Amino acid sequence: MSIGKRIREIRKTLHLTAAELAEELCIPVRTIGSYERSEAQPGPKFLNALIDKFCVNINWLLSGKGNMFISQKTETDLNYAAKLQVKMNLSPEELAGLMEILDSDASRDMVLKFIEIKKGNKDALDSLIYNLQGIKAVYG
Repeated sequence: MSIGKRIREIRKTLHLTAAELAEELCIPVRTIGSYERSEAQPGPKFLNALIDKFCVNINWLLSGKGNMFISQKTETDLNYAAKLQVKMNLSPEELAGLMEILDSDASRDMVLKFIEIKKGNKDALDSLIYNLQGIKAVYG
């Protein structure tokens, strides 16, 4: 399912017309239509607005994984993800990939090892190399 279809599904689940959703988010109704028809990709500002206003799970919106809506507790975390998208100029697909990586314990551990390496921790470098060799052995 495309991101446009997921936007439409959110709108329908909230029992809103395109005009009502546009009004809630202070954007033109034609913008909602272009997103739903996949004629345009939503940007970080729109994604943030959905998160803030309706507690939409950005991971579900971008990848279809997880629940459509999130609890207030994880909303803050996903706001940081949307800010990261802006700062790193990530496409919605790249952000979804990053979120998926950080959701995986093994991948998150590897990212944390990169951080430790940057701090000068040589043991983390050895551990990362060992892990990468294992991945290479498995996937060729």
